[in-house]
Amino acid sequence: MRNYNIAIVEDDTIFAAELAEFLSGLGYTVTNYISAQKFLTAVRQKECDLVIVDWSIPDLTGIEVLEYIRKFHPDMPSIMLTARNDRRDVIRGLEAGADDFVSKPVDREILSLRIKAVLRRYHGDVRTRPESVVLGPYLLRPSTSTVYFNDEAIILPKREFDMAMLFFTNPNRLLSRQYLAATLWGKIVDYQSRTIDTHVARLRKNLKLDPASGISLNALYGFGYTLQADAHAMNSAKEPLAMSA
Repeated sequence: MRNYNIAIVEDDTIFAAELAEFLSGLGYTVTNYISAQKFLTAVRQKECDLVIVDWSIPDLTGIEVLEYIRKFHPDMPSIMLTARNDRRDVIRGLEAGADDFVSKPVDREILSLRIKAVLRRYHGDVRTRPESVVLGPYLLRPSTSTVYFNDEAIILPKREFDMAMLFFTNPNRLLSRQYLAATLWGKIVDYQSRTIDTHVARLRKNLKLDPASGISLNALYGFGYTLQADAHAMNSAKEPLAMSA
């Protein structure tokens, strides 16, 4: 696999060293930072492929680190480590830019799977995905940017189709507006921008996404969107979907 560079921002040096040893054994190149400031100074010179940041860091909070990354390095994925499990804390972390959460004490196998999923989402290419993706009554064919809904062929503009691929290959996963913007446009969007919302509304209309079909495109106000698929739609998938932990 590609030699990904992972940064760990964690002031617990023993835990960070153990984590680095585990991830190095999986083939990653790992650099530990005992403070947020040391990481932010280093990242100005050389970006990493993924940052794992603890919520509680002495000099800056993990939230502040994520906000910095989202502003200056929008293409850098992140995973937050935290002992917090309150829904409001999770939402706050997601709004700050976290792509995923892993609870402490850390289950190494779960962390490994989450890392692979996040890296795949950021560094994957639509061209490497399955020739077709099936979910419920929908069939997506990347080669022609066409969506088939039952027997109806719906040809979409490329960017709109790429957005559909992101949702249909990550069913029941909450995708942030910033992640969608970074993936589809390669940039961060202002909180007041309606670009993402406009494209989502058009996609929802063009694909006739409705709970009656077992698939709907729902918003979490202020954060992002989820393509909600019921059990019947998930069981209908005939091609392997890009899984997201």
